[in-house]
Formats: sequence, structure tokens, C-alpha cells
Amino acid sequence: MGGKKKAGGGDKKKGKKEGDEEDLSVENFWKAYRKKCAEYQCDVSKKIKADYENFLDEGQEIKKFHNWEELGWPGVKAMCEALKQVG
Repeated sequence: MGGKKKAGGGDKKKGKKEGDEEDLSVENFWKAYRKKCAEYQCDVSKKIKADYENFLDEGQEIKKFHNWEELGWPGVKAMCEALKQVG
């Protein structure tokens, strides 16, 4: 587990030790997810979008998805393929 992030985003590279890599998995997931939603012509999940915005604003990591809204098969496929792409 990493250390706590400061609110407001800030400079992600600040305070990095030599040899540490920046974790871009959330950003990469978001980009892939939006692309897959466009590809499958489905709406972006409001919950996933809110979680991503919360990550940007407060630096709160996204570890799980608890989504109760109807996504349909294209929405589920978009989410799963984006997760698979990020690894």
C-alpha cells in the first residue's frame, strides 16, 4: 500500500524516490473505459465517473467498483475490457 496522497491532486512526481514508478492504472483505465464506451455506443457509468472525479480531486484510490446502476451488456463489456487492458 502506498502513502496517503494530498488533497487537490498536486504534482504526482513530487517526492518520488529514484526507481519508483508512477502508478497510472486509474488514468489508463479511465481512458480505455471511455474509449470502449464510445466503441460499444453505451453511456459512461455515473458511479465510475464520480469515483474517477473523486480520485482526481481528493486522491482517493479506486480499489473496488460497487455499481448498482443498469449498465447493459455493452457497458459491462466496456468496463471488463478496460480493466483487462490495464491489467
